[in-house]
Amino acid sequence: MPGVHEHHHDLLQTLLAFRAAVNESSIVSITDLDGRIVYVNDRFTKVSGFSASELIGNKHRIINSDYHPDSFFRDMWKTIRNGDRWRGEIRNRRKDGSYYWVDTVITPVRDQEGRIYQYLSVRNLITLQKENEEKLIQMQEAYRKREQQLKDAQEVANTGSWYLDIPANKLEWSEQTYRIFELPIGIPMNFELFMEKVWPEDRAGLEAKWKAAMKTGSYAYEHRIQTNSGLKWVNEKARIEFGPSAEPIAAVGTVIDITDNKRTAQALLDSETLYRNLFNHSPFAIGIMDKETMGFLEVNNTATQVYGYTKEEFRKLTAFDIRVPEEQEKLRDTVQKGLYTKDLSVRPHKRKDGSIILVEPTITEINYKGKAAYLISIVDVTERERMENEISRIRTNRQKEIGRAALKAQEESRAETGRELHDNINQLLVGSTLYLRNVKGASGKDNQHIETARQIITNAIEEIRKLSSAFVPPSLNELSLKDSIGLFINRFKLQNTRLDLDIQIDENKLEQGLKINVYRIIQEQFNNITRHAAAENVKIALLQTDDMLTLEIRDDGKGFDPQQKKHGIGLTNILHRADVYNGKLEIDSSPGQGCRLQVSFPLTGA
Repeated sequence: MPGVHEHHHDLLQTLLAFRAAVNESSIVSITDLDGRIVYVNDRFTKVSGFSASELIGNKHRIINSDYHPDSFFRDMWKTIRNGDRWRGEIRNRRKDGSYYWVDTVITPVRDQEGRIYQYLSVRNLITLQKENEEKLIQMQEAYRKREQQLKDAQEVANTGSWYLDIPANKLEWSEQTYRIFELPIGIPMNFELFMEKVWPEDRAGLEAKWKAAMKTGSYAYEHRIQTNSGLKWVNEKARIEFGPSAEPIAAVGTVIDITDNKRTAQALLDSETLYRNLFNHSPFAIGIMDKETMGFLEVNNTATQVYGYTKEEFRKLTAFDIRVPEEQEKLRDTVQKGLYTKDLSVRPHKRKDGSIILVEPTITEINYKGKAAYLISIVDVTERERMENEISRIRTNRQKEIGRAALKAQEESRAETGRELHDNINQLLVGSTLYLRNVKGASGKDNQHIETARQIITNAIEEIRKLSSAFVPPSLNELSLKDSIGLFINRFKLQNTRLDLDIQIDENKLEQGLKINVYRIIQEQFNNITRHAAAENVKIALLQTDDMLTLEIRDDGKGFDPQQKKHGIGLTNILHRADVYNGKLEIDSSPGQGCRLQVSFPLTGA
C-alpha cells in the first residue's frame, strides 16, 4: 500500500523534524523512577557544561544550586509520583559554578499497562527573563516608594481661601486658612496681622509683589510663615478687583501649604545630587548614548579616566570612534539588526592614546530627556583577560612539562628494558648456542635438529638485538641524532622500497629530549609505513632554521583517510609527542595517494 508507506514516511520525517527542533530549543532529560538520569540531549550538556557521561547515571542533584528548599523538591516528587505533570522554575548550577534558570515541565511516562516507568523533563532557559524580572521588581519597588512619597505629599497638601476688603483693611479667612496658619478659627485678621506671620526675610519681597499687583491685578508669591509648629511654606495667588475709578477695592485669593512639597522637592534635589554623584563616581565607566546617532550624550568620571577623553570630547564622539577598525562593521550590523543591547560579549575598545583595552558591556535602552537612548556600563576586563590567558598558558606549559617528564620516564624504562634484553636475555641465548655447538648428535637427523635449534637461537639473538636497539634512545648511544636515524633506517628491510634521507641540523642547538622525541616519531611513522603503506619510495627530511625544526616523512603507499584513522594508536602517539614540545602536526593523505606527515617544532619561545 504505497499510501500507507508514504504516510509513515511523512510521519517519520515530521517526528525527526520535531525532535531536531526540541533538541535545538529545549533542554531534555529522562530519568528512571529513582531519579537517575538515563538520557540527556546535546543542549543539556551544552548549557550545563557537563558531558553526557558525567550526567548519565547521576541524579539531577549534580546540577543542584542549593537555591530551593527541600520542600520544593518534595512537592515536585509527590506530584509526579502521583502521575501528574509538574511545572516550575528552577535555578541550576553549571559545571563551572555559574547559575542558570530553567522553566521545567516534568511528565511521567507510562508503559502499555499504564504504569509509570520513567520521567521526561523538558526545560527552557529563562535566565535572562529572571534577571530582568528581578531588575523590574527592584525598579517597581523604587518607583512605588517615590510614588508613595508624592501621594503622601498630595494627601497632606491643604488649600485655603481668603478675601481682603482693601479700603476697610478687613481680611476674611476660610477655616482651612486658619489651620494652615495654626491660628484659632474666627479671630479677626487684617493685612498687618497677616504680615506679622510672614517670615521677616520674605516681607520685603511680598510687599513688592503686592504693590505691583495693585496695578496689574494679578498676585502670586511663595513665601514662608511663622506658626506654632514652626516655619511653613505657602503659595499665594490672588485676583485684584478694581472700582469705577480704577482703584483697587478687593482681592480674592488662595493659600496652599506647600511645606511638604518644598521638603519633597529638596529631597528630590538631594536624591538627584546623590544619584549624580553615584553616576560620576561609579567604579564602572558609564555612558548615555543617543540611540539614533550613536553619539554620547553623557559620561561619568570613570569613563574619562578609562578612555582618556574629557567629557566635552566624549560628546563629540560616537560608539564607532571607540571601536577598533576591524570591529566597526560588526557594530554597524548589530545596530541595524536591533541586537545592540543583546551583544554583551567582551570586545576591544580604543582609547584616546590609541591603546587597546578589553571591555565587557551591559547595555540597556532608556529614555533620556525625551530621547531614546542607551545606558551603557563598561567594565575594563583587560587585566582579567590577561590573567586568565596567563593562567591558561601556565596550565598548558605545566601539562607539557608533565608530558615531557612522562616521555622521559618512558624512555628510561624502555632503555632499561633494552639493556635487560641485551645484557641478560641475549647472554643466555649466546650461552645456549655455545652449548649446542658442543653437542654431538647420535645420527644425521639429530645433527639436523641441533643445527635448526642453533639457527633459531641465532635468529632470536638478532631479533632481540634489533628490539633492544629500538628500545634504547639515541641519547643512550654514542651516536648523533643524524647517525641514529641513518642506522635505524638501514636496519629496516623494506622490500623494493627506496629510501631518501635529507638531514640538515645543528644538534648542539637541540635539547636531548626533543631529539629523542623526533627519533621516536620517525620510528612510529616507519612502523605505520611498514605495516600498512606498501610504499615504493620513502623520503625523510629533517631541516632546521633559527626558529623552527621541521620533520617531514613522505611515502607513495596506499594512503588513508585521516578523518577515519585520526584515533589510531600510532597517530595518537605522534600527536602527543608533537604537542608536549609545542609542535604542530600536519597529515596530508588520501586513499591511493600516499601520505605526507609533517611536524614543526618551534625553537624559540617554546
